Amino acid sequence: MNRLSKKVAIITGGTAGIGRATAELMVANGAQVVITGRDLERSKNLQPLVDQGQAIFVQQDTSDEKTWSVVTDAAMKAFGRIDILVNNAGRIIVKPLDKLTHDDMHLMVAANLDSTFLGMRAVWPHMVAQGGGVIVNVSALMGERTVSIGLAYSAAKGAQQALSKSAALEGAAHNIRVNSVLPGLIWSDGWKRMAGPEPDKTKANLGPTIPMGRVGEPNEIAHAILFLASDNARYITGVEMAIDGGKSAG
Repeated sequence: MNRLSKKVAIITGGTAGIGRATAELMVANGAQVVITGRDLERSKNLQPLVDQGQAIFVQQDTSDEKTWSVVTDAAMKAFGRIDILVNNAGRIIVKPLDKLTHDDMHLMVAANLDSTFLGMRAVWPHMVAQGGGVIVNVSALMGERTVSIGLAYSAAKGAQQALSKSAALEGAAHNIRVNSVLPGLIWSDGWKRMAGPEPDKTKANLGPTIPMGRVGEPNEIAHAILFLASDNARYITGVEMAIDGGKSAG
């Protein structure tokens, strides 16, 4: 079933992990997609989607304000409208407080909060003009359930969630829905990089810490994003959907 037929989506951080899984799923459900990312080399993974004529890639640093007009212009030129924005790009730094630098804090705010604000602001006029749209901001469970060495990341993600709720209230009058997804421990590239020299062993050890007994996979977040972006969720705005194997329940 083409749940996003005739819809146009922008997905940031779309060259790997949750972003790539979301792009593939949205294309499979009929959407045309503008995929952005910083890494040109990893963008080669997207060639099958581009070859179908359903997607284009735009190189972007989402925290750079100037890049957003490039992305929205590319979407309008290629597909003629912007129906969906998935603010997925982000970065994580996990350090003890006494090792955390001011630059680290600025980076977390720029990558996780500023980029979300800039993306929403860039697509907002297009969505208002066409009578509505959907924004899904990929936050993190750590924005609600902090850990002792995740201060900067948790602070930025918590602020991102507040930003989403406020935008949802403002957007309701324009038929613009704004929701957040809060991934728990998802086995994406970021976690693999932090997993050390034996990532498979680390993954197996992390499983028992989660009520469902395993870590999540990127496509499980992608399916939640697809639902929130579709008309099946047309009466849902301002929510924070935890996708964490039950971790936030206890």
